[in-house]
Amino acid sequence: MSNTPKSKLYLIIIGLLLLSNGALLFLFLNKDDGRGRKREDRRAKMTTFLKIQIGFNDVQLQQVNLLSTQHKEKMKADFDSIKNNKQQQLKELGIKGFSDSAILQVVVKNAAQQKIMDQQMLTHFAAVRKICTAEQLPKFDSLFYKVWERMKK
Repeated sequence: MSNTPKSKLYLIIIGLLLLSNGALLFLFLNKDDGRGRKREDRRAKMTTFLKIQIGFNDVQLQQVNLLSTQHKEKMKADFDSIKNNKQQQLKELGIKGFSDSAILQVVVKNAAQQKIMDQQMLTHFAAVRKICTAEQLPKFDSLFYKVWERMKK
C-alpha cells in the first residue's frame, strides 16, 4: 500500500494549520475591526469588570495596570519575534521545496511558540488573581471566563 495519499493528506492538513495560524495572528495583531472603527480598549473592559463585578479598589487596579503594562510589553516583543521567525520559516520552506519534513519542522516550531504564548497569558491571569482578596477570589474564579469570552469577541 502506498503512502502517497497519506502524505498528501498530511500536507493539506499542515497547510491548513499554517494558514489558520497566520490568519489568527493577523486578526489578533490587527487593531481595526474591518469597518474602520477601533476595537474597544480591552484594558478598559478588564478594569470595569474588576472594579464592578469583583470589587477591586484603586490600589488593586493600579497593581493590575502595572501587571498589564508589563505583560503587554512582553507579549509585543514575543509577537515581533514570531513575525520575524515566520518570515524566516517561510523562506526556509521555499528553499527546501516545501518538503514534508520542512513543513513538519515549521509546525513543531509554531506549536512550541503557541504553547509559550498560552503559558504567558495564563500566568498573567494567575498574577491578576493573586491580587484578589479572599472574598474576591470566588467571584473572580466564577466570572472571569465569561469576561474573557466577551473580550475575545
